[in-house]
Amino acid sequence: MSPAHVFEPTYEAIKRRLMTGEWASGTRIEAARLADDLGVSVTPVRDSLYRLNGERMVDFTPGEGFHVHRLTETEFRDLLELHLILLLAALATAPKGSAASVPPDQPYPDRVADLFLAIAERSSNCEIVASIAAIGDRLQLSRHFDAMILADVEAEYRRIEAAVADAEPQAQIRNLLLGYHERRAHEAANYARTLAGHSGGQP
Repeated sequence: MSPAHVFEPTYEAIKRRLMTGEWASGTRIEAARLADDLGVSVTPVRDSLYRLNGERMVDFTPGEGFHVHRLTETEFRDLLELHLILLLAALATAPKGSAASVPPDQPYPDRVADLFLAIAERSSNCEIVASIAAIGDRLQLSRHFDAMILADVEAEYRRIEAAVADAEPQAQIRNLLLGYHERRAHEAANYARTLAGHSGGQP
């Protein structure tokens, strides 16, 4: 295993590339070439890719190596469903009337991820927080295509953000979260096609 001071930044750099769509779905990831690009040896790159394989962000096949994971329509729906269940659990276990600090201004996909983490952290349940973060990482690339597939995503985000920041009743936040996830589940086939057709680079 690579030393932590080398492994962690290597892992984070590769994961960020996956989350921002630098590589097209199904692309073979050449560990040696990536190591040169990142300025590290091939060992921390391979260690990172094996970890990301365990997190289902990278696929590994013996004899074929590592490839960018292909997110299917069914998997997308399942991730949305579990993400919603965990967020509702976080809401249910959070102290009543507690507010969450909303994330600072940054690109839309990152704001969405941080807002959901803020909701998770109100529960003070470390397992809920970790699970929502992990699912969010796998959904992050799809958030780059929200505005292409859905209407009024910024207004939708602002409604949820305001409800969380103002500690509005849990029932109201719950309905907003249901609407957010149901809209995307309804368009799951469209998301799967869009992700499969993405040719790499910033969406």
